Amino acid sequence: MNITTKIIITDTNIITDLNNAKILKEFVELENVYISDLIKYDEINEYIGDKSIIDKFKIINATAEELAEINSIREENPKLSTYDLLNYIIARDNNCILATGDNELKKYSEKNGIEVIRTLKIIELMLENKIITYKIAIKACKLLKENPTTRIPENAIVNLIEKIEKNSVTI
Repeated sequence: MNITTKIIITDTNIITDLNNAKILKEFVELENVYISDLIKYDEINEYIGDKSIIDKFKIINATAEELAEINSIREENPKLSTYDLLNYIIARDNNCILATGDNELKKYSEKNGIEVIRTLKIIELMLENKIITYKIAIKACKLLKENPTTRIPENAIVNLIEKIEKNSVTI
């Protein structure tokens, strides 16, 4: 998959993870990565990541119709937040890939035909598309593994590190 072709709408979980992995700047610099206006202005703060990098995100504005639809979807899915639902609706309406670390949002989105990528897949795709090097990808994974707040299973991180190391030897 080419990470640079289809529009990606990202959530705060991904921003936090990639900031912790020290590769947020490379992700933000991709021409096809966007954040919704509401998340940018309501959820982003200095605890999420480096504001000077986050401020470089391209913005996709929610329409009045998209905002109005949030409540009707929430009735059947009360576990999903306003921001989760907005990202889902924007991804659906604009044929985007949804980048999320939220399990409930991932399940709901995939059930409804939305392509979803997670933090480790983003690292893998950035490596495959030569946006980051093997060394940076491994370092990013190790930073996530060492971070006490990460919600990514340690075995998944270790598996990706092993895969990257194996592939770097064959090249």
